Amino acid sequence: MAQQLPSQEQIIAILRDEPMVGSRLRSALGLPKKQKMAFKQLLADMVEQGLLKRTSHKEYQLGDGESVEEKREKRIKKISEQYPEDNRRPGARSRRQTGKENETRVKRGILHQTGEEEWEVHELETGKVYEMCHRRQAPGKEGETISFTLYPHPKLKHSYLAKVDRTAEAMNISWDEVKVKFMDDANLPKDFSPAIKKYVDGVKEPCGKDFKGRVDYRQLTILCIDPEGAMDHDDAISVERTPKGGYKLGVHIADVSYYVPEGSELDEEALERSYTQYLPWTAVPMLPEKLSSNVCSLHQGVDRCAFTCMMELDRHANVLSWDFHRSIVKITKSITYEQAMEMMKNGDDDIKALAEVTALLKKNRTKDGLLEFQSTEFGCKFNEKGEPEKIYPRTTDESNSWVEECMLIANNCCAKELKKRKLQGIYRIHEAPDTKDIMELYYMYPDLFKDSPVMLRDLGKPRSGDTNLNPTAFKLYEHLVKRAAGDETLTNRILRSMQKAHYDSNSFGHFALNWQDYAHFTSPIRRYADLWCHRELARKGKEITAERKNSVIEVCDLISANEVKNQKTERIAIKVCSCWILKSHIGDDFEATVSGIEEWGIYVSIADPIAEGLVRFRDIAGEDFYVFNPDQGLAFGKKSGRTFRRGDKVLVRLLRVDPLRGQADFSIIEKLSSEPKKRRRQGEDNDYRNRDVRERADRAAAAEALGYVSQPDFDDGDDFDDGVPEFVSAHSHMNRGGRDARGGRGKSRGGRFDSDAPSFERTGRGSRNRSGRDSDDGFHVASKPRKGGSRKGAGRSNKSHGRGGRR
Repeated sequence: MAQQLPSQEQIIAILRDEPMVGSRLRSALGLPKKQKMAFKQLLADMVEQGLLKRTSHKEYQLGDGESVEEKREKRIKKISEQYPEDNRRPGARSRRQTGKENETRVKRGILHQTGEEEWEVHELETGKVYEMCHRRQAPGKEGETISFTLYPHPKLKHSYLAKVDRTAEAMNISWDEVKVKFMDDANLPKDFSPAIKKYVDGVKEPCGKDFKGRVDYRQLTILCIDPEGAMDHDDAISVERTPKGGYKLGVHIADVSYYVPEGSELDEEALERSYTQYLPWTAVPMLPEKLSSNVCSLHQGVDRCAFTCMMELDRHANVLSWDFHRSIVKITKSITYEQAMEMMKNGDDDIKALAEVTALLKKNRTKDGLLEFQSTEFGCKFNEKGEPEKIYPRTTDESNSWVEECMLIANNCCAKELKKRKLQGIYRIHEAPDTKDIMELYYMYPDLFKDSPVMLRDLGKPRSGDTNLNPTAFKLYEHLVKRAAGDETLTNRILRSMQKAHYDSNSFGHFALNWQDYAHFTSPIRRYADLWCHRELARKGKEITAERKNSVIEVCDLISANEVKNQKTERIAIKVCSCWILKSHIGDDFEATVSGIEEWGIYVSIADPIAEGLVRFRDIAGEDFYVFNPDQGLAFGKKSGRTFRRGDKVLVRLLRVDPLRGQADFSIIEKLSSEPKKRRRQGEDNDYRNRDVRERADRAAAAEALGYVSQPDFDDGDDFDDGVPEFVSAHSHMNRGGRDARGGRGKSRGGRFDSDAPSFERTGRGSRNRSGRDSDDGFHVASKPRKGGSRKGAGRSNKSHGRGGRR
């Protein structure tokens, strides 16, 4: 005979102590399994009556006494009060009916908790209240502003449930947790091994025995100029006027190779790191702090071991001779860039001599032309708690260029000395731009090439000799840079069309500097290539032919790869800081500029606070469908015909932020820039149309002559505004124009160029702008037109070539 089911009072008495799942409650009441279904029905009836309620963990607990039917009636009454108008679901609306032009899918509201596992959202704009589905994990904090979306209630016809647009976990994390997570994800080293620490602890301040065989420059006036707050000082400069009206220029660099034995564990660790990794809040050093910030660092008034490049210059600052040797120095003045400018205003003789010789050096460097890009770099200011407070653009003084020119000429002499003595040097090389990328730039921005001194057909002519120097392409890029002056979007696009500099065991030349010989000598504390060159320059006799502990080719490959990885890490780090600042601006509106367009969305940048993010096409206000046109570099709406191009001004709303990944998502609320006038069709303005056809034909003919793209067969019957078939880009990887920044403990090199091409490589003196492009950036013209046109030349590969490695 079946056991009688327990009464409601018995069940309530048991659940009064603790919630239980159904199977455990049945066991507690001693019911057999064959009565499982009857018992479940009893529990369901009690839930319906409001005596019990079931949690998201499937546990039964005491209810509030209000039946499900009563709750449903209350909800319906509440909805009818909130929505007196038609509140049909989107699926029931007419397809011809359009929503508000500035309405977005993602809404913003205040989160409130109404029960143990029950939440609701109060929309900010309308004041409407939406329930949230039950969830095991809290969607956020009480009173927090969140982004949410709506979806139809599964049971109630005229009701919606709210869903947090993205989990709130990333928003509730602390800044310290963000930093730790970032360091782990970037796989950055945390510390040095015990053996290295033991070795470094035994290194003492330089004394008499360390000075044997060195040239003594302690009587010279030597200046060390660095950014405010720099901890490691690896370069200093001395300038003397000679009786013949020339100059004796000394570039004194910290002698790191004296303290880092070749092939030692410390040397291998430095090679593995390759660089000091600068982050806005700290620095991960290539060498232990005792060496980088103390023993090796050139501090004022202290005897230090150095490696000197002493150059004899004539009255026009042409290099007559140079000599590399180990030395002893004592810095006379250690000053900042700002202090150097102040000393110049006060008529300091040493600063005046430095400014005079560097002006002549730059004049010599620009005789055959100069590629000088104007770009903005960003730093991060932190509050008292150590959290990001503000992203700011870095500024540069004239004093930056004084140091820069001295570093450049010293690096040039270093490369020549390595070649002269047939040492296994590491050279900094920069290849000429690929003609395919120049043609892609030509198709996208033909106005840049207006009045160009170079014919595009001349770019494909073969050059004699094994060199990266290309005078024809150099003249063209000089013209392009001048045409793009003041437009950062165009400037970044020109930079992306160029190759990326890297390291090689052969001196093939540096295109951007227009120098055949260039190496890195001036920053051995923070860059392994310089440390290698110091070792090579110090070799004598049999050491020159002796076998090295590491292969120079393998070293070049490793440090080139690590450079690309470090650049990406630094770009993400500044974005992490900007996203942390944006945390408190969820739902706020900003004026923004379109900085890039890709097939997945539109990249925008805002000015206050300085940040950038992505607008997915689905998050553009209205109900239009947007398509990316890679050929013209724009997105256009299929219904409205509205377009978005780089440089357009838009009103955006911040939807979501992920500080852990450095990602921010926006929604475009309104386009502020006016729409461009549409071109007239055939018959309305034949002169305008024919001129445009001729321009397209000229570009296509130039491409065909170079063998990169076929000339299309023009067909007036094609349905294009200008009557000419468009060419489709095979593929493109556009960088979002991220910025590098330095700061924190390490050598914060704000705004100062490296001893490398300005704006291309700022790898010697601090904060480097990496031209805003990843190693795999590339644009290529496709081999066939979109509609109509010739199929000739369609066999060309559509691969997007990488730039980061050796080619």
